[in-house]
Order: sequence, then C-alpha cells, then structure tokens
Amino acid sequence: MSDDNFYADDDQFKPEEFSAPPKKGMSGGVKVIIAILVLGGVGLLLCCGGVFYAFRNVKAKVTENKKEIIEIQNEMTTITIPDSFVPQFGMSVNVIGKHILMAAYEEKEKQGALVLMSFGIPNDGMVDMNKEFRNNLKQQNQNQRELEITKQEQKEFTINGEKVEFTFAEGKDKSGKEFHQIMGVFPGKTGATFLFIQIASDKYNEEEIVEMIKSIK
Repeated sequence: MSDDNFYADDDQFKPEEFSAPPKKGMSGGVKVIIAILVLGGVGLLLCCGGVFYAFRNVKAKVTENKKEIIEIQNEMTTITIPDSFVPQFGMSVNVIGKHILMAAYEEKEKQGALVLMSFGIPNDGMVDMNKEFRNNLKQQNQNQRELEITKQEQKEFTINGEKVEFTFAEGKDKSGKEFHQIMGVFPGKTGATFLFIQIASDKYNEEEIVEMIKSIK
C-alpha cells in the first residue's frame, strides 16, 4: 500500500446510485469513506421505511465544486475548517422524507480526511446516533484503513448549549504508520451531525482540531 494516498483506491465499494466522476487527485480514502457513510446513512433510514419505496424516491445531488461543498457544509453547521483540509466532495440526498447531507475534505497532502454528515434525524435519545455511526464504521472496516488503537480519550465540548463528547484516538495501521482519529456526534442545524477525522500523525495538529470543534455553531 502506497503512502502517497490516505487509502488505496477501491471503486467497487462506491455505490452507483450516488456516484460521480472522481475529481483528479482525490485519494481512494475519501471515496471509500463516502461510500461507507452513504450506505450506512441510507441503511439507518431504511429501518424506518420500505426499501423499494425508498430507492424509488431517492433524489441525489453530488458535487466536487468547492463553493457548493461549503454551502452543503453550512446547511449542516457553521464551522471553521482548517486550511490544511481541502473540499473534495459534497452530497445532498432526499430519501423517504429525510435529507442526507455530506461534505468531505481531504488533507492537502492526501494524508487524511475529514467528513461531516447529517442524516436529518433528531438526536432525541431514541437512537444512539454515536453508537450507530461507530458500528457502521466497524462493520465496513474492511474497506478502509484499519487502525490498531493504542490510546484513546474523551474530550467534552459545549455545542449549541449541549455537552458533547468527542473521541480522540491514536493508532497504527498494518504497516505501522501512526494516525490520529477523531469522531463524535453533535447537534447541527438539520439534526444529529457526525464529524469524522482520520489523519497521519505527522500531519496532525490537535490545537487546530480543538479550535475547529469549538467553532461549531
């Protein structure tokens, strides 16, 4: 596996319904994360509705336009993304009355990814959104860079008046390369919103990430 890209390319996991021609230079890691989260998001919604009805009524928009990606991001939340992450992909999907939004960024040297996503579902306690998100990543782990977590801690932030915990973890991939991983669920403009970051340790700036989370409104 080359270290030039965050993950190795594997287009077979990219769902056809939501696909768009990949932007030249986009690493396989961003595309795989997009596939994982789209499939997980639709799967979570389908538990509450019919499969055939849902897919017959899917309306999807995908974009690689920087301005449009930021507009999608702003629909979910107001957040200051560090300059070290470059907009790569945006998605807006309407399915069974829910609005799935995603904005994906890639570290400028292709050594990490940052994804924001909302399923348009309120975090009312009926579904453990953080658990659903973690389980989805775990189930799809064979399609992404798997880390052996060596250190993990919870950091608490206040976002929109709510106490929110984010998991800050460190780990190594199969080649021994070190990564940092941050993930959490917070109250966004359209409901529960996920933040997922995985970045090579030599590109990781914790102060920058903490300030980004603090900027969420």
